[in-house]
Amino acid sequence: MSVGENTKRKAEKVRQLVEQHYEPGRQDRNKRWVFRNVVVKIYPMSERNFWRYMTLTKPRKTVSETEDPSQLKLF
Repeated sequence: MSVGENTKRKAEKVRQLVEQHYEPGRQDRNKRWVFRNVVVKIYPMSERNFWRYMTLTKPRKTVSETEDPSQLKLF
């Protein structure tokens, strides 16, 4: 299934909203809360589409300074 450019742009905007309002340590500010209280008011969509958008725009992993690139990893 191919995803259009407009969908990719909308998914990126949704991801930015989540990054602005999501607080990892707080149980009352999880991603579902952000969806229900922020995203739906701006972009009406189902929760299923919200999670699909979140997987479309996965953040890129960067190598942290503490990780040794020559170290083998188990995935």
